[in-house]
Amino acid sequence: MAKLEDDEVLRYLSNVKPRVEDRSAFWMGVAFTVFALCVPLYQAVLWLQSGQWTPLPISHGIQFLGWHVPVTDWVGVQKIVNWLFDLPLWSIPAFMAFGAFSAWKETV
Repeated sequence: MAKLEDDEVLRYLSNVKPRVEDRSAFWMGVAFTVFALCVPLYQAVLWLQSGQWTPLPISHGIQFLGWHVPVTDWVGVQKIVNWLFDLPLWSIPAFMAFGAFSAWKETV
């Protein structure tokens, strides 16, 4: 009886199609990684020119786009918002690269 079940499993596995990888997710991950590395490189160039480290938090990127950092009357929520927008700018493309590489590996 076990031999019959083994034969059915082997027959099923022989019909399973090989995994197809999505190259677009890979290249998106590469692009986000390059962009994430460009931010600290830009900061390093500014440091070499001036001798002072220029922080580039997410809030500077938001203001560069013409948007404003959200403001709330709740003190605790405002502390969380300020902390999130004070994270380094490179963290956004780094997390997006992680997501793209995760999607690339999970493609079936």
